[in-house]
Amino acid sequence: MLRGEQLKGIARRYKVSEDALGRHKKHMQVVIAKAAAAVDQNGLAYGSALLAEIGRIRADAERLQSEAERRRDVRAALKAIHERLAIVELEAKLSGQIESGHKSVTVNVQAVTPEQALEYARDVIALFGPSAAPQEELPTLIECESIHVEEQFNGN
Repeated sequence: MLRGEQLKGIARRYKVSEDALGRHKKHMQVVIAKAAAAVDQNGLAYGSALLAEIGRIRADAERLQSEAERRRDVRAALKAIHERLAIVELEAKLSGQIESGHKSVTVNVQAVTPEQALEYARDVIALFGPSAAPQEELPTLIECESIHVEEQFNGN
């Protein structure tokens, strides 16, 4: 019934009357609605308790900040401000004002041959390098095979 199958097929499979299944379906709809309401109430109660706890923590952080300021303890006052900021951030995340969760980043990596790498380097220098740098200053492929990567990054 939950999957939306027709009562006639279900009645045949379980050898019960369609009328009995119809009554059962109405009864189950009421039970499902009550269960959903109970879950919602439990969720609301948990959310309310969580927000109340956050409120208590916020009050503690405010009290500790005031005490630190009264004692002129700059480090402790700054730490209390930092904690209050974290509490505000948590409240914003819980209320949906700040997106939380992981963001995914896709990095495409393509293997290139040494020839393709040199061609790309020449293109980059031609586009972004100083106009006085002629392309002949780049090593040829034969030279490139014997040069260590570290030497190229060090400018040697």
